Amino acid sequence: MRAWVAARVDGAGSGLRLTAGILIWSLGIPVPAHAELYKYVNEDGVTVLDSHVPARYVKDGYTILSLDGRVLEFVSRALSDKEIQERDSARAESAALERSARERKVADQNLLRIYGTPEDVIRARDTKLASIEGFISASQGKLQRLETQKRDLQAEFAAVERGGGTIAPERLESMRGVENRIRLFEREIDGKREEMVQLSLMYSADLKRLRELQGTKPKG
Repeated sequence: MRAWVAARVDGAGSGLRLTAGILIWSLGIPVPAHAELYKYVNEDGVTVLDSHVPARYVKDGYTILSLDGRVLEFVSRALSDKEIQERDSARAESAALERSARERKVADQNLLRIYGTPEDVIRARDTKLASIEGFISASQGKLQRLETQKRDLQAEFAAVERGGGTIAPERLESMRGVENRIRLFEREIDGKREEMVQLSLMYSADLKRLRELQGTKPKG
C-alpha cells in the first residue's frame, strides 16, 4: 500500500513536521524509507502537503520534503517567455564580457611581448608611416608622368581633329590605358593615406595601453 498525506498547511518548519507526523501515525501505515512529501500552492492560494504534485501546479514550483518535514529540494516555478528572454540576454551579455576580458588579456600579453617601452611603439609607428609615405611619394611621381602623358595625347588628338583627320584606334586604346593607370594610382594613393590614418590610431591606442600597463606617463 502507498502512503499519502494531503493537508492544508498554515505554517512551515515544525508545523509541517507535526502535521505529517500526526497523520502518518494516526493512519498506522508503514512508510518506505524513500517516501517523500510535496508542498505546493493550489488555485485558491492554499498551501497543500501531498504525496504528489498535480500536473497543473508543477509549473508554479513546489518543495520536496522528507516525512519529518526537512526540505530536500526546492523546484522553482517555470519562467515566463519574457523572463526567459531576459535570462538569456543576461547570459549572452555576461559571456560577451568574459570573452572581451580574455581577448584583452591576450592583447595585453602580446603588447608587452612586442614592445619593451613606449619609445619602441613610437619608433615602430614612425618607421611604418615613413614607409607608406615613401610609397605614396613614388606613386605620385608615376601619377604625374601619366597625367603628362595624357595631356600630350589630348593635344595630339586635338591637332588631328583640327586637321580633319581621324584618330587611330591604337592611339585611342593608348589613351584608355593611360586613364586606367591614372585611376589605379589614385585609388592606391587614397588607400595608403587611409591606411596611415588607421595605423596612427592603432599605434596611438597601443601607446596609451602600454603606458597604462607599465604605469608610465607621456614625456613633456
